This record gives sequence, structure tokens and C-alpha cells, in this order.
Amino acid sequence: MKSISFPNMFTKTSTLLVEDYYATLQNLKMLIWSEKGELFGDPYYGTNLKKFLYDQNDYVLKDLVIDDIYTAIITFMPQIKVERKDITVKSEGSTVKIYIKALNRVDFQTNLYTIVLLDTVV
Repeated sequence: MKSISFPNMFTKTSTLLVEDYYATLQNLKMLIWSEKGELFGDPYYGTNLKKFLYDQNDYVLKDLVIDDIYTAIITFMPQIKVERKDITVKSEGSTVKIYIKALNRVDFQTNLYTIVLLDTVV
């Protein structure tokens, strides 16, 4: 699988591409960081994670975040196979990270994708 590199997309003469693991990681980041309604062509693309940003941190919120991520991946990324139990959200100090273990259906390799959801510097 190939994808356009983001944010460095262009050089003077060509378009920069990423492949395989990095393309899937980049597409996961774009999906998770996008708010529903931001994409004009598909208003359902993305997640509702920004709505959960100021909610109280508890197990219910963690399950809601995991469900939202899982639903978005199942709906918009058919190139990877992921189960809900393979998505974990961990808070490490002021940083919130998402770990996704998924099977890439293009090359049938299992990879661990780490996405920083929130990073605040105190």
C-alpha cells in the first residue's frame, strides 16, 4: 500500500510517497485525529475523541475512547484487521498514547502502531 506523505507532500518535481507500515500508520493517525464532520466528502469520517477531551478520566471514558477508535478503524480502514482487545489507551504522565496491534491485510504482517493522542508540556 502507498500513501502520500504528510505533512511533507511535495518536492519541486514530485510527490513524496510512503509505503507499507508507514502508510498504514499515517492513515491511522489521519483517521484518529480527524473530527467527524471535518471531511467534506464524507461527514462520518473520523472520530469523536475531541468531545471526550475534558471528561473525567475513568474506566468508562477509556472504554468509550476504545470503542470510538475501533468503530472508525473497522469502518474506514479495510486494509487492516484489528480486534477491540488489541487497542489499548495508556496515560503516561501528561501524555496519552494509543497502541493498536493489527494485521495488515496487504502483506499479512502483524504490527504495533503507536499514536500519541495528547501530549502536554507542563
